[in-house]
Amino acid sequence: MARRDPFARLKQPDYEGAPAPIDLIPRPKKRTRRREWEAQNRPFVYRVPAGMVDRARAVRSAIVGLAQKYQSTADDVASALMAAALDAVREGEIQLDFRPNPKGRKMSVEVVRGDGWAQEDLPKPKPKKRNKSLLLGYRWGQDTHKQITNLSQDAPVGAVVVLLLEAALKRVKTGKWGLRPRPVTVKQGVSVARSRKIQR
Repeated sequence: MARRDPFARLKQPDYEGAPAPIDLIPRPKKRTRRREWEAQNRPFVYRVPAGMVDRARAVRSAIVGLAQKYQSTADDVASALMAAALDAVREGEIQLDFRPNPKGRKMSVEVVRGDGWAQEDLPKPKPKKRNKSLLLGYRWGQDTHKQITNLSQDAPVGAVVVLLLEAALKRVKTGKWGLRPRPVTVKQGVSVARSRKIQR
């Protein structure tokens, strides 16, 4: 037995020439999300070196977890952590020690002509590993971004971001620092509407 359509009666007009009752129901308008705020407040994006990708992912997931716990955004949590970490660097509580990577050092070579050198076997080049780097982006102020880039010196800026956020998260985890939620005030606009008085 065929299944009966419960809306069959609504799809048929009551009398000839009239619209069907289902056509009289207004359809909801498709809402398009406005992205003006995102366009005006673009995040600062940092490339994390391949050797720190796992640490950066752990930092990012911890920040997202804290944002969910405190009903906030990841950008707000990261901005608060970074501001506290930069203050701690100025006060000497967090110290960053940048050491050059010995594998990253290159030497220049010159050819010396003349006899008496030992014969050399030409080595085959080693295949390079393709380690994918990670992009980490957060919305914080231009001043914070400048402090991070000034602090980084010759080190990759993405590595400095990861180290600072990691140090801040470690202090939150051990209880040295704490996160305190605060209410966000939302701007409301008020306009005056003129009332039309009915004149008699």
